[in-house]
Amino acid sequence: MKAEQLPKAAVEYVFFLCPDFPLIPLSGAIEVLVTANKVLGYNYYRWTFASLDGQDVAAANGIPTPIDISLEQLRKSIKTISRPNSIFVCSGSGVEDYETPALLAGLREFSRAGITVGGISTAAYLLAAAKLLEHRECVVHWEILPKFQFRFTNVNVSSELFRIDPKFCTCAGGLSAIDMMMAIISSEHEASEIEAIAKLLILGDIRLPKQRQRLLKIDGYDPNGRLAFIIKIMEKNIAEPLPMKEIASMFGISRRQVERWFEKDIGCSPASYYIKLRLETADYLLKKTSLPISEIAGKIGFEVVSHFSSSYKKGLVFLQRTNEK
Repeated sequence: MKAEQLPKAAVEYVFFLCPDFPLIPLSGAIEVLVTANKVLGYNYYRWTFASLDGQDVAAANGIPTPIDISLEQLRKSIKTISRPNSIFVCSGSGVEDYETPALLAGLREFSRAGITVGGISTAAYLLAAAKLLEHRECVVHWEILPKFQFRFTNVNVSSELFRIDPKFCTCAGGLSAIDMMMAIISSEHEASEIEAIAKLLILGDIRLPKQRQRLLKIDGYDPNGRLAFIIKIMEKNIAEPLPMKEIASMFGISRRQVERWFEKDIGCSPASYYIKLRLETADYLLKKTSLPISEIAGKIGFEVVSHFSSSYKKGLVFLQRTNEK
């Protein structure tokens, strides 16, 4: 490509890494940018790594990542002409340990400056803690979904793969970081260039943000995506489960029709799937929080603790069996 055809400025990304971040989504996101540069024939995309103190950060698998700048230096850089276009925070388990006043203040400062702020894997938790996501849609890794929902009640968290808007981008982590980054750069290039990038990455169909991040997959005919919406309604009504007849009526269909969809596309009844969602929430809260059992029972719709305890013990076998499908 001739020099006069090059863009006036490259697109600059910053990846802010929290200790024990998951390496796969970070590598996937960067690999999309590397491959895009290869297809374009020049370094249109550039990136740097940042951390709280500017020191190298080890991923969850122990592999260290050299860091370019500290949070303080990053905050100063947004006042210059070389400021980044987007800043993505990447975090994994124990994300709440990195909820420092300095980082939350920095995230708010980046957003006010007009920089797109992103969250990879569990990092939407930090964006929400900075009060950037109130009354907005976002995506977070399913492992932290119950904790997220119970703390950030003014944030519309989804179980989708990723969510993109002009100000904030969030993804569930894992391979969904590739999907999100492909979607982001798709608006900047010709379809033939995106196809070439996908081929080099050996991607099949690029997954859409509306696809769910969980292992249960809807393979059959889902007219107008109604089954996916029914599942979303279930996920948002864990504490007070809705009768299936009531959910079906929201879509003008019969309960029996909903049952047929679940049996065909998911392999279990709607009632069993609802139980699965509640058990997963209870299992997470019991293992990852210090909440008393009585409070956990109430959060998943059990008024009597003894009933919850017996149901939970019986449900562990069911939960293990369905997760293996």
